[in-house]
Amino acid sequence: MKKLLKIESIPNPGARVYSWLARKSPPLRYLCKEVAEEIITKTSSGRILDAGTGPGYLPLEIVKRAPDLEIIGIDISPAMVEIARKNAENKGFSDRGVRFQRADAANLPFEDGYFDLVVSTLSLHHWLRPAECIKEIHRVLKTNGEAWIYDIRRDTTKEINAEVISRYGRFLAFLFLNIVRAHSSVTLREIEEILSSPEIGFSRKNVVDKGVIIKLQLVK
Repeated sequence: MKKLLKIESIPNPGARVYSWLARKSPPLRYLCKEVAEEIITKTSSGRILDAGTGPGYLPLEIVKRAPDLEIIGIDISPAMVEIARKNAENKGFSDRGVRFQRADAANLPFEDGYFDLVVSTLSLHHWLRPAECIKEIHRVLKTNGEAWIYDIRRDTTKEINAEVISRYGRFLAFLFLNIVRAHSSVTLREIEEILSSPEIGFSRKNVVDKGVIIKLQLVK
């Protein structure tokens, strides 16, 4: 399956459509909750960056579980940032340690060593300059801080595809495995090429196979 053209910034009305689909999609809702749970098992205080936050669903899931965390969600799309802020307001979280702003992951507007943890879900495949983005993530992390970057894996096995069908049914699985992944996904080879770049600079780089999701766990 060949990947379609990368679109780094999603404008309206596409941003609103994506926000609605992400809210209604069982696989994406499950991923958001799973990542939030993984994060709070590691830390319940400190400062977290969500790079490519989209509609802001992940920061809102995190702050529900750990109100003492400070979470900043950034997205290159002004429309997405507007939607994320509105979602926070609707949930009553506007004043509870979560905020959203427009920023480019390849040029983050934060000082060195600003964050304890950087997380990104389903954004890597959008990045036109992934090595530069990861280099910037490295810069804004504290020493020994970690970056967790999740994306959909395009080159899954037949066994993994069968598990998705069993879990979500044939119709939703078809949409996810064939339509969503045509654009919103990466291959293991693409991940390995990104991590081989000398620009990145992390002391430890680990690729975690989570079935249809692939996770990069990077330690500064």
